[in-house]
Amino acid sequence: MASGSPENNGQPTGEHELEEMGDKKANVPLEEDIMQLARLGEISAIQKLFDSGKYDATYKDEQGITPLHWAAINNHYALCHFLTQSGANINAKGGDAVATPVLWAAKRCHYYIVNLLLEHGADPLLTDDQGFNLLHSATLDGNVYQLVLLLHQDIPVDIPDAQAHTALMWAAYKGYPSCVDLFLRWGANVYATDDQGFTALHWALVKGSQGSIQKLLEYGADRFAKNNDGKTPAVTAEEMNTVRQWHAALSQAGYNKDGTSKEFPIPRIKDTRWFISRFMFFWPFLIIPIALYLISQYPVYVGLPLAFGIAYGMQWAAQKLLSWAPANMRNIQHTPFLAGIFAGTLFWVGARWVTTVLPWTFRTNFFLNVLFAAFYASTTYFYFFTMSSDPGFVPKSASRSASKAVIDELMELRRFDENHFCVNCMVRKPLRSKHCKRCERCVAKTDHHCPWVNNCVANNNHRHFVFYVLSMELGVLAWIRLVLAYLENERLESPKDVTCNVLSDDLCRILHKDPFTIVLSIWAAFQLTWVTMLLCVQLLQVARNLTTYESMRGHLHSNTAADALNSFVTTGDTSQDVAGGNAPAPGFGSGQDTDDAPRPRHQPHSIWDQWKRLLGIDSFWATALQGSQADQRRRVGGNPWSRGIITNCKDFWCDGAPVFKKKESGFARLAGDRVDYTRLYEVPKMRYTRGGGSYEQVSAQEEQV
Repeated sequence: MASGSPENNGQPTGEHELEEMGDKKANVPLEEDIMQLARLGEISAIQKLFDSGKYDATYKDEQGITPLHWAAINNHYALCHFLTQSGANINAKGGDAVATPVLWAAKRCHYYIVNLLLEHGADPLLTDDQGFNLLHSATLDGNVYQLVLLLHQDIPVDIPDAQAHTALMWAAYKGYPSCVDLFLRWGANVYATDDQGFTALHWALVKGSQGSIQKLLEYGADRFAKNNDGKTPAVTAEEMNTVRQWHAALSQAGYNKDGTSKEFPIPRIKDTRWFISRFMFFWPFLIIPIALYLISQYPVYVGLPLAFGIAYGMQWAAQKLLSWAPANMRNIQHTPFLAGIFAGTLFWVGARWVTTVLPWTFRTNFFLNVLFAAFYASTTYFYFFTMSSDPGFVPKSASRSASKAVIDELMELRRFDENHFCVNCMVRKPLRSKHCKRCERCVAKTDHHCPWVNNCVANNNHRHFVFYVLSMELGVLAWIRLVLAYLENERLESPKDVTCNVLSDDLCRILHKDPFTIVLSIWAAFQLTWVTMLLCVQLLQVARNLTTYESMRGHLHSNTAADALNSFVTTGDTSQDVAGGNAPAPGFGSGQDTDDAPRPRHQPHSIWDQWKRLLGIDSFWATALQGSQADQRRRVGGNPWSRGIITNCKDFWCDGAPVFKKKESGFARLAGDRVDYTRLYEVPKMRYTRGGGSYEQVSAQEEQV
């Protein structure tokens, strides 16, 4: 669309030289060709050449290319260190692009080499023949971790290239939402313009990346900014055929198609997030009784369709309200709606018990009522405790200097990657942690994010969550038995002259004794299907000292819609966000998380395979019944967490934390020892004492022996 776009930039730095050298025939023996030796990383051979006096570290060919250039672009870390120590010109420019070694390394995303050269005096602000400095060059390849490294070197985030393009503009043009988000969080100027008057929003519309467009809008990009030709972003979208992405991003960011702000339909509501969260939580309190009433009062062929229709309509109305919600609440699963479904069910069961079942069964089933009351109270307590508690958020860095210290440490350890560093929180990721997109925080020893409690289940509240599920399982069983006792009461009579179209006369008379209570009980009993499987999986995982996240990563590999429902059984969630903690989504490491990213092909499945996924049989079998094989695979793979069933259970159930109160954040037991999972970066080494029959931690002195 405009000059200066990457398509007009020619070949990347160093690529042309690589092709030419590959085509050249060797005119000298390999052991005397310093450039070929540099490409291969042969330190000893190059040392011999230096010792013989034929070459030194400052050698360069007719194009100005040095051995350091070849070592940098081929990721030979040790050779780069050797050459810098031997006096190589760290800022020598060479090749067709007239670029420095650090620019060559950046083009291949060798950020360990980049960091080494910067430490030895490489100037990140030197440009190539196109006016690109190190930050611009790295942005074109979109590696988020390399950009994080460079930004912590105090490179100005808004430094322009020869055409006044900032790094934010290049990230927007290339369609890298992760990079756009990083620059914006770093304080990049969203209003900056280039020589043609284009803003980053204009360039994002050229590419058509909805994620990039939306990020820019969320950070206040001017929706009506005009370039030098008077073209607004809307005009640019029309010319680039990206109107669909433009309108979708506007809607997600809370704007109308013409760019004007959406007005919340309910007056005097200032905090829309607060209002919508409460509304979505309490709305099912009304949906559930209406649907159950319709089913209980009308014939099944009328009541069921009518109930589904009314429930769907009310849910649709709630979904429409989300168009005014913040961007991260536009999906109904990202709101407390599912938590409200359970809370509404819990409320109406309790209300029906107090007003109807208890008065009729208090004398005949006193202890059963007491038992149900205990289970109901514990379910309620542990449910709201799990919902409201801190699951174990990893503390964020206090400052950029603290983040830089963490990055420097990880660079030294060669662990600066998605497994050990979170670019969203700018913190080192502890072992067993995961960044939760819903909570927008890294969570220590995460099990899963449960929409039914609208919170993560992790180190701090995992035991409370298991108590909640166990109490619910026993409470539903007690409720069913109590309702049966209530219906068996001889004083409770059904109306006379009632008929049913489907049920037998006996069942018809029972149903009409109290149809609402019976339908409510059937709805509650239906929850036993997933609750039982979830409880079994949770208890077995506790026995193996595995989290749901760790377990599912080992068994689930596909992304079909049925698999999404399948994950509901073990996590209570319909989304399989199991790859985000240690295995990035396609293109995350490179920033290329656009709509153009390739999607995996899936083999067709039989009807039986589909039903196994829909019913959750696959994940239940993989997680619960194939435990021995899974444990064997993890032992072979080096999973160090299991200490035997007895020790694992003792660590989980008897960790010293109060059962009915908050536990100290991050702390838990591992083989009886107290560990802080928010700061656990190395696996504690353990040994088994045969005499005592238990595990003990190996001391630091013993590790060094």
